[in-house]
Amino acid sequence: MITAKICEDPVLWDSFVESMPEASNYHRWVWRRVIQETYGHRPYYLAAMSGGCICGVLPLVLVRSRLFGDSLVSVPFFSYGGVLAGTEGARDALLAQAIGLARDLRVRNMELRQGSEPVPDWQDVSGKITMEVAIPPNIADMWDRLNPKIRKRIRHARKDGLTTQWAGRDAVDDFYSVFATNMRNLGTPVYPRTWFAKMCDYLPGQVRILTVLEEGRPAASALVSAFRDSLELPWAASLPDSRQKFSPLLLYWTLLEWAGENGFRRVDLGRCTPGSGNYQFKHHWGCIEKPLHWSYWLPAGARIPHRHAESAGFRWAVEAWKRLPLAVANTLGPRIVRGIP
Repeated sequence: MITAKICEDPVLWDSFVESMPEASNYHRWVWRRVIQETYGHRPYYLAAMSGGCICGVLPLVLVRSRLFGDSLVSVPFFSYGGVLAGTEGARDALLAQAIGLARDLRVRNMELRQGSEPVPDWQDVSGKITMEVAIPPNIADMWDRLNPKIRKRIRHARKDGLTTQWAGRDAVDDFYSVFATNMRNLGTPVYPRTWFAKMCDYLPGQVRILTVLEEGRPAASALVSAFRDSLELPWAASLPDSRQKFSPLLLYWTLLEWAGENGFRRVDLGRCTPGSGNYQFKHHWGCIEKPLHWSYWLPAGARIPHRHAESAGFRWAVEAWKRLPLAVANTLGPRIVRGIP
């Protein structure tokens, strides 16, 4: 008989995750610590058990928000998570336990970020995609496949004096200076600096920071996460003036080149909206597009949340945020973003 309950054993949990080829990076226990310590959100990590062994897991986090109401999310702030099970029985036990928990907590919705496979019979949304680059054994082949205009601009960036460096925890300030400025310019609340610092602290060697320097100052930067034979680029940013020297192109090419030199076979460039400017930029690298399925359980009468609706009020808020002094945006942003998973 399979039963599902809250798990408090990180060793058993990670042992099961490691055994599952389809597991994502964010099924691992370490992300529970990073999220809880940064934002204070309460985790509910459910495990399906059979004969004393784990046969399925579902990492859930309770996100409380005055703006959007309370929700259970797997996994907040990232593109992946959801139910991970070896059998349909384990999956069904986890989902039933999760629905009971959602009702007990009276949340407005439960959101499982399933990646490629939606939850059967749940409401499915796949408005976002991820863009993945397959890294060939010979990185020169990928360079040759790039548009000649892109290769010329990367060479131009180097000739113009832009340099790159890889680092870890010691580069968080450089990364954050670029990232926070870019987020303010986009009209979007920024994550707290401690969010990125804790990733580096808990995952040394697996989370790295790549920075493009212009005359010794950060011009573009990215946080890169490694899992198995893949790299993921969940966050990257550049300063407006440096884009004239093609700093984003140098940043992305350096990442892809480094991936090939270090034995990685795939690079996930992160989620985006089809047709957006970010989507067009990522297309330069010969990406494979993959839809991201987010599956929802909703109480009777509830609707799927639309946190970024194109309403007049939302557009006004974006424009107002762009005008904030950077210090103010960096103070207010983390207080808001903790409730926007």
